[in-house]
Parts: sequence; structure tokens; C-alpha cells
Amino acid sequence: MDEPIRIETPLVIMFANEGKIICHLYPRATDTHEGYGLLICDLVRHVARAFQVDEDDVWEWVEKERHHQTAEFTSPS
Repeated sequence: MDEPIRIETPLVIMFANEGKIICHLYPRATDTHEGYGLLICDLVRHVARAFQVDEDDVWEWVEKERHHQTAEFTSPS
């Protein structure tokens, strides 16, 4: 059995709670919005691999949501 991972310096933590998606951001003093943009690109690539689809398929949905928000935005960050 794998040992649990201890998260000591999180950057982003997302989870579901009571039917809502909660997003916590933990930017460090040296982080920038550009750096977080790169994290988002990495996340899109991970999602594509996890669902075994082309990265462009995920970006298509990202663009649709970006231009017409359908999800409720919950961010205590």
C-alpha cells in the first residue's frame, strides 16, 4: 500500500462540498498570475490524459465555459 502524501505547500486545492466545487488558491509571495496560468495549462493536459481525450477537446470546453459561465463560482481564496 502506498504511503499517504502530505501536502505541505499547496498551490491549488479543489474539492466538492455539499454539491459545490470549492477552490482554494495558495499563491506564494513570488507567484504571479502568469505562473498560475501555466498551472491551468498543466491541469488541462492532465485532464485530457485522465480521460484519454485530445487536449483540444478539453480546451474546447474551457473556452465555452470562459465565454458563457454556467458553473457557480465559489472561492474562499
